[in-house]
Amino acid sequence: QQSEKKLKALAMGIFKLYEKFKDRLSDPVVIRLHGMDRGGIEERTKNIWDTIVDPRDDELLRLQSVVNDLRERQHQVFVNVNNHFEGSAPRTIEKIKALLQIA
Repeated sequence: QQSEKKLKALAMGIFKLYEKFKDRLSDPVVIRLHGMDRGGIEERTKNIWDTIVDPRDDELLRLQSVVNDLRERQHQVFVNVNNHFEGSAPRTIEKIKALLQIA
């Protein structure tokens, strides 16, 4: 559990880096969401990627804020989602689209 807390803290550190360097970004801005424990999530999903097994809703809410900020500042933004992020890239993409109100 302690290593999981460290990984979550590392993920949140990315958002701090964004705040520090956001005025230096140029187009396009590409955000890649990938998992931090590839072996662990592959074991939990049995390499069947149709279910979210590691919800990361707090990070997705922070992502929503970052993407909205970038869009308000007229940046072109791409979000790339890996299955290892939550266990199912298509389902994570649907969550992101709902948060960003994208059809």
